[in-house]
Amino acid sequence: TLPPLLRPTETPPEDEDNHEATLRYHFRGWALSERSRETASWAWPFGYDIQKDEQRRWVCRACIRKRNPCPGNFDSDGIQNAYNHLFSEHGIRAPFSKTKGTAEKKADSLSVKATGQKSIVEALKLDLHNPREQAIANTVIKRFDRDHFQRLLMNWIVARNHSFSIAEENELREIFDYLNPSVSVRDANLTHTTIKEKATSAFKQHKQKVVEVLRKAPGLIHISFDGWRSGNRHALYGVCCFFRDENNKPCKVTIGVPELSVSHTGTNIAAEILDVIEAYQIQDKIGYFTLDNAENNDTAMEIIGGELGFVGKTRRGRCFGHTLNLSAKSILFGHKADAFERQLSGQAPLSEAEHLLWQKRGPVGKLHNVVVFIHRSDKLTDLLRELQRTAFDQSPDPKVRTKKPLDVVLDNDTRWLSQLYMIRRALQLRDHIELLIARYRVEFEQQHKTKRGTTKKSAKLPYICEPEHQ
Repeated sequence: TLPPLLRPTETPPEDEDNHEATLRYHFRGWALSERSRETASWAWPFGYDIQKDEQRRWVCRACIRKRNPCPGNFDSDGIQNAYNHLFSEHGIRAPFSKTKGTAEKKADSLSVKATGQKSIVEALKLDLHNPREQAIANTVIKRFDRDHFQRLLMNWIVARNHSFSIAEENELREIFDYLNPSVSVRDANLTHTTIKEKATSAFKQHKQKVVEVLRKAPGLIHISFDGWRSGNRHALYGVCCFFRDENNKPCKVTIGVPELSVSHTGTNIAAEILDVIEAYQIQDKIGYFTLDNAENNDTAMEIIGGELGFVGKTRRGRCFGHTLNLSAKSILFGHKADAFERQLSGQAPLSEAEHLLWQKRGPVGKLHNVVVFIHRSDKLTDLLRELQRTAFDQSPDPKVRTKKPLDVVLDNDTRWLSQLYMIRRALQLRDHIELLIARYRVEFEQQHKTKRGTTKKSAKLPYICEPEHQ
């Protein structure tokens, strides 16, 4: 019988018993392995798995069938030797995406050095004796530009903010090989370290071009900067400049994204901005700054102006969008809206203090409480979707029946217009939210009923169900 590791075949070879007799002849005292679990290596189906006491060996099936007087056999812990034997003695290559032996890797390397033609021909199964297929092979080889491919891959990763390690994913590399085998044949795939090196090199290369353009700009160069926190929690400052080029065309370019790992004081901000300005050699061409109304920007402008030879406050313009945003918040939440947001930032999530603070801020504050309560509850989120689906299914309009349910939109203190988006979505879902609150209250009261049918005194009605909080 076949060893348990071998792949079953519909029709076993007629002389399999003879092959096993040959195996027993060469390996007296050994028996087929009785291991309890399969081995993942692709080499095992190409060999016999035998054991003797605590020893296990791999014996080449092809050698046994050919009645080789010295069949290849290796210790089970040295399966790499089996890979090399299969390739060197029998021309058996590793399956796609599986581990290759050193002999196969060396052969592939030599093939690449020899223009890669052999591997392309094998991958596309072309016949070089056929003039048409020979022309196809030559065209495929000549059209693949290794440097251009790597540049496109790097640009995609950087532009879409992907992890550098995505270039090493087997699934992505399989797509590349499917589209053009030259990617692997020419060793064009990139590692995460190579991506970083190439991105850094490209930045340095193009930075000098930006310096030259800025130096040749006929007028002043104006600056805008603001802080933000990246998804992986790096505190960064985006620095952009605005100018007219030699053709009098308005231009905008990002010239720096320095990380501010220390306290965000005006002094520290100014130091980072000055470093960026000096790196692009535009100290003598600085015009005006457009910034938001943060107090630390006042200090930063004083220091920047002192270093560059002008009075900071005379070169500072206020960001109209930020001013308009603050005005809208004042209308929504009353006087000192920013102070209100800062007061909230230190509170625990969904704490009673936070809830009361928002409640005092009128209708928008109360809506915020309702949205937060729903957003932080998987149960209520699912119930809101279910209510929408039920309403859609009951509609006579076929277009409505195809609609997908919406979730509430949560506002925050950093995204501009976030309250507007929250209000718009709440108005869309108003009927469903009101029904959700009513159903949630009924469910709560049923869960906390006494035997007399009244609600337990110890049961505290959730904020979302209390009339004064709606």
